Amino acid sequence: MNSMDKKQLWYGELRTARGNTIVIHDQALPEASPGRIYLYNSTRESIIEYVKDIVENNLHDLDNDSLEKAQANYAEAWKQAKAEFMSKQKGNLDLSPEIAPVATKSDESIDIEEEPEITADVDDLRSDWTDEEYEE
Repeated sequence: MNSMDKKQLWYGELRTARGNTIVIHDQALPEASPGRIYLYNSTRESIIEYVKDIVENNLHDLDNDSLEKAQANYAEAWKQAKAEFMSKQKGNLDLSPEIAPVATKSDESIDIEEEPEITADVDDLRSDWTDEEYEE
């Protein structure tokens, strides 16, 4: 079991069949989708959304020596990834009606020819051709 939920910024190890990687969980990040969790993945150098039920059993605390090394090796990359992630998140939240472009219809700005109305009678759609004319 890990102590991820007890710390504001948690460094740990994600152990998978593909190998192990250092991950960082930050309580200050926005909440992920229900049933998911955001972790910084040091191998991919980005914040990834994981399925919590799948990943949580594979997360492990680091010993003191490994924790110090992880903090020294990944603190700067983590800060950059967090800044980029938060910027994207803020961009997604800023799409309000006042800011987002709204398409408006005005006679001057839109010059679209109207499609002609199609009026066909069932009799107009019938062909005068017979089956014999199609034979080869």
